[in-house]
Parts: sequence; structure tokens; C-alpha cells
Amino acid sequence: MPRKKKKQPITIQSSETKILFGIILFVIGLIVLISSFVNQDSPLFDTVTLKLGYSSIVWGIFFIYISFFFLTKSKKFISIKQSVGLFLFSACLSVLLSFWQIEEQLNNPDALRGAGGELGKILHLSMNNVVGNFIEIVIVLILLIISFSLITGTTLEQIRDFLESSVPEEEKESKGLFDIRSFFKKLGEPKDLDINITGDDSHEAKIESEEDVEKRLESILNTEESRESETVQREDADTDEIPVDSVKIPDETEVREPQKPKYTDWVFPSTAILQEPEIQKQNKELYKEKALVIEQTLKSFGIQAKVVQVSVGPTVLRFSLSISVGVKVSRIKNLSNDLALALASQTSSVRIEAPIPGTSYVGVEIPNPTPNFVYTKDMVTRLNREKDKFELPLILGKDITAKTNIKDLAKIPHLLVAGATGTGKSVAINSLLTGLLMTKSPDEVKFIMIDPKMGVEMAIYNGIPHLLNPVITDSESVINALQWSIEEMMRRYRQLKQVRAKKLTEYNKKLGYMAMPYIVIVIDEMADLILTSGIDVETKIQRLAQMGRAVGIHLILATQKPTVNVITGLIKSNIPGRMAFAVATSMDSRVILDESGAETLLGNGDMLYKDQTTPKSLRIQGTYTSTEDSESVIKAIKEQVREEEIEYSEELSEAIEKGVTEETPNGSSERDPEFEKALAVIVATQKASASYLQRKMKIGYNKAARLIDELYEAGAIGPQDGAKPRKVLITSPDQISSSTKGDEVDE
Repeated sequence: MPRKKKKQPITIQSSETKILFGIILFVIGLIVLISSFVNQDSPLFDTVTLKLGYSSIVWGIFFIYISFFFLTKSKKFISIKQSVGLFLFSACLSVLLSFWQIEEQLNNPDALRGAGGELGKILHLSMNNVVGNFIEIVIVLILLIISFSLITGTTLEQIRDFLESSVPEEEKESKGLFDIRSFFKKLGEPKDLDINITGDDSHEAKIESEEDVEKRLESILNTEESRESETVQREDADTDEIPVDSVKIPDETEVREPQKPKYTDWVFPSTAILQEPEIQKQNKELYKEKALVIEQTLKSFGIQAKVVQVSVGPTVLRFSLSISVGVKVSRIKNLSNDLALALASQTSSVRIEAPIPGTSYVGVEIPNPTPNFVYTKDMVTRLNREKDKFELPLILGKDITAKTNIKDLAKIPHLLVAGATGTGKSVAINSLLTGLLMTKSPDEVKFIMIDPKMGVEMAIYNGIPHLLNPVITDSESVINALQWSIEEMMRRYRQLKQVRAKKLTEYNKKLGYMAMPYIVIVIDEMADLILTSGIDVETKIQRLAQMGRAVGIHLILATQKPTVNVITGLIKSNIPGRMAFAVATSMDSRVILDESGAETLLGNGDMLYKDQTTPKSLRIQGTYTSTEDSESVIKAIKEQVREEEIEYSEELSEAIEKGVTEETPNGSSERDPEFEKALAVIVATQKASASYLQRKMKIGYNKAARLIDELYEAGAIGPQDGAKPRKVLITSPDQISSSTKGDEVDE
């Protein structure tokens, strides 16, 4: 038979005794806790109130908490530290309630019931008779801080840090309240409890006085001013170059002998020749007024919002708004015109960015009443400090937080510049070229500049050693120049293959010097070329954009006609870098950036920039390069090289001239390879038209049109007569061959 379990004798250590003890303490605590709220006619409650006064509430909580030590096995919800903290807090509260009473009240039982009771009186008089009033209150406050630390688990160091940095408007408050949050969670408070320590809106908007609002905005502006004075840190890190021995290319596979650097003693133009920036003093009071107008306007539409930051850009102000939880961002976006009206904006509407990337704020952007434009001297000075980080530096300008933006064309790797007339495209291109000329020698970068506007914009660059050819102004020569660029690209690929290099930087590193310079092709007005030369220019640009990056050939394309006919989908897919200046409609903005926003820009260099590294467009004030600055830089470059020493690319010149001065219509060596086949087709059918050849020979329209022109020049067909088909003038292909031989005999 199983043995019966012996009953444990009831002792002071037994669980039964502990539970009984706990129940007694719990009842005592409950009586003490409610004694101040029940009818004082009861002798028990009247006695408790007389002994403890209003401090009976916290003493009751203390006794109930102590009862948990006996009632529960788990120590998860109780600790010795918190019980000591509660005891200190209860005692200090008793003293504080009695501290403010005069001597007559301390002897009055009714007065004691409304203060700290007889216990508070005894503790107060005991301390006061020894140390006096001042030291007594100091001791009590210190004990309260210690009790707070023990109850919440917050360290004294955290409390000290909180007291040092307790400015309501600052966002970076003390970290000490973290433990308070966890304490409340432990006590079972709702998880969405939010302690407002940053000045942002909580679930219920707090009413601020005008003086509080003014102090908050003043603090924001001072913080912004100090932020602007800090040096902008870049994420790019300098890489140490490892010296590599020169690689000898075998003679049997040599395509082109690498060119040795010619301008080894090149001196870059000094920044002293550039125009000094003009700086206007900013008006902080005006910014505060604008911030108040924004808050009041949104409030009138039922949206509680506070301005938590003001970013002062060169030409744009951005007010960062913290909005209440539950407010739809679309509501604020739809109020852009109402905000523009309230702010008396210089433009028809303000731009709203929701949210600001990397934050939980909504940005309201308006024109800066006292703009400070971005000058080339500032940008080049910054670039000179870190120019080794960039292969092809592009000085874009400063963003809305006044941070300098410099990009590397070698990483982009192609750039599209678009916008309406007079918004700053040409100035932007001059700025980009100036940045390259100020930091790169002719051995490092070469240019092919195409300006269909008869060289009005780019003629000043003629004569600098960086050019592979004088600025091309004839639209008919552009196709030949682009075709040469494609052939040069393929030659470079063959050279890279010989030394087993994947890109231009590796090739130059293996050879030990700048053997292969970058080539930057700049087209100032692409729309004119697309409309006149059509698919020929488009296909060549596409091929260069697809394959040019690895061999150092990069494109900068500009247009003032941002339509789908000019900026086609294939061109956009291969040119990730976009600079959008002010445009007329949101449709034009979508063509350039694939998103709206450019229609709200201010002009005068205000742009949106986007590339593969920026998922959202950056608003940047473009660099202003005056004509005088460009002329000064070009003059400083030309002074280093005599005109007769400048060597243009003979291959490029020959390719351009060959296309322009081709005058050998009867020379069969210059004819299309399919000329004889086209001749046989028209003789056999006695029909001649481009569309007819296109169908019969299964070729493209452009090639068919060229064959028709060659047949006409050879005398095989007659001239065009309106819509009628051309007349075939021969009956046998030999008639063309015999006439060619006759011409050779005459010569």
C-alpha cells in the first residue's frame, strides 16, 4: 500500500502561514488606502486618517505591495528595491504634506487629517529640529529622487542626464524615460502609451501659448543655423591605389599603341579667377511668421500640425511638419493652393513633399524671400578638397538643406538635362563643364561638343586642348561623329580585351599611366537632332548609352522639349541620371523623371535631380556659372597651350569631313553594297520608289531612300515629280557600268 504523505506542521515558515500573513497585510493595506475616501464616522478609518492623513493612499499601496511577497510564489512582479522605494516615497510624502503647515495647524487634529497625519508631524519635527527648513526640504527631495529611481528602475545617471538636457522643444531628449515606458508596460498600461518629450503632437493636441510657440520656433531656427555650419561628411572613402607594373601588349595583337600623357605639367585654373558669391542675410523673424501661418492655416482645416524644423536652402525654405496620428497625408497635399494663398507665395502653388525621405515629417516648400544663389567658386573650392574621390566630378549645386551635391559621371553614367526655355539648362551645362575643366587635364578627359544652335552656347570652348574636334554645329555631321564614337568604343573594347581589363580604370592602372582618357559627348539640343535626323541619331545614342560606360564614353544630353518623341523610352532606360528644370505641365515632368513635381519649380536653376542611387528626386539649386566665369576658365586653359600645339583627332575629323564632302556619285567604291541588287530590281520591274525597294529587298526605309538617291545620282532614274513614281531611264544594268568605265577613260 502506498504510504500516506505526512502533513506538514504549521510553522512560521510554512506556506499556509505566509498566505495568512499576506491576506492580513492586504486587508490592512486596503483599509489604509481607502480611509481618506470613506465616511470618517467609523472609528477605524478615523484613526488611520488621523495617524497618516492624505499620505495614507501611498502607505496603503505600500502595504498591498508588501503583501505580494507572502501571497505569490513567483518573484516576477515584486522586488526588494521597489518595496524600499515605495517606503521612502510614502515617508517623504508624509513629511512634505506636514512641511507646509504652521505650528498651530500641527496641533489641530482636523488639520493633520488633511495633511500628513501624526506620522508626518513626528517625522517633520524630528528633522526640522536638527537641520532646519532648507536642509530638510533638500533631504526630502533627494530621497524622492532616490525612491523614484528604485521604483522605476531608472539609474541616477539617467536622471542626471535628463535634468541636464530637459529642453521641451529639443528632439534628442534624455534616454532615461526609456525605463519609465518599460515600467508602465510592466504594470499593464496600454502599448500605445506615448510620452511626449520632443514637442511633437501626441494623440491629443496640446494648447500652446503664443510665447511657447515663439520659443519653439526660435529653438528650431537656432538648431538649423548650427546644422548648416557643420562640415558635410561624405560617404565615399578614399581608396589606396596599389602600384601595378606596366603591361606590354604583344605586337601581333596590338590594335592601337597607347598614347603617352602629353600634358604632364598641367596647371589647373585657380579659383581666384571666379566670381565672388553674393550673400544676403536671412530674416529669422520672417521664417517664424511663415511657420505660424502654416500651422494656423492647417488648423483652420482641422489638421493639427506643428513645425518641428525649418531647412533654409539657397532659394527654397522647407518647413517640416509633424502631424497628428490618423491624419491622411493626401489631405495636406490637396491644400497646397490654400497654403500658397495664405503664405502669399511668389509662385502659383507650394510644393509638398510627403513624407520627407528618412523622416516621419511632411515638407512644405516655398520660395526663400532672401535667396542666396550657388556660385561656382564655392562649389569648386569644395570639390578641390576631395577631387580625388571622383573620376568625372559634376558640380550640381546645393540641396534644400544647403548641403553640397557633387556627383560622379563615371558612376551615373549618363545624364539627361531637360526643362523649359530659360529655366537654367545651358547654365547648368556650363557649370558641369567648368567643374570638369577645373579638375581634369586634357590627358584625363576629352570632349565632343555638339551644338545645333550654330555654336551660340558652346563656341567659347573652341581652342581648348580637351576637345577632340571643334564644336560641331552642322546637324548633318552629327551622325558621322556619333558613328565614329561607336567605332572608337569598339576599338577600346578590343584594347581592354588584350590586357584582360573589365573597365577603363583597370586598363589605365595596368599600363601605369592615363593611356585611355574619358570621352564626354555633350549635346546641347537633342530635340533638333531627333527631329531632323530621326532614328539614325536615336539608335546611335542608344548604343553608346548601352555600352559606353565600361570604356569611359559618357553622354550629357540636353533638351528644351521634354516630349516622348524626343526622350523615348529606350533612351530613358539607358540614361539613369536626370536633371529636370521647371516645365509647363506635370506630363512633361513625368517624361523626364517618371514622376510629377518639376511643374512646381521656380526656375533660375531650381531643379529636381534623380539617378539610380536616389529612389526619390532631390531638389537642388543648380550652380550659377556666369559667362565671365566660363571665359576666365577657358582663358586660363588656353594660356597654357599654344594654338599650333592643339591636336584634334584626325580620325574624327576625317569621319566628319567624309560625310559632309562626299562628291563621288559615280564611284562604285562609295556606293551601298546593295546598289547593284537595287539596280537590277528597278530595271527588271521599271519601277523606282523607296517604299517599292523596301518591300522587294526587305530593307529599312532609310536604306531604301539612300539607294534611291544613289540611283538618281548614277543616272538610272529620273528626278522626283510630286507624288508620281520616278521614271526609270535605263533598260539594262550594264548601261550604268559602261558609263562608269567611260568616265574613268576620260579621266
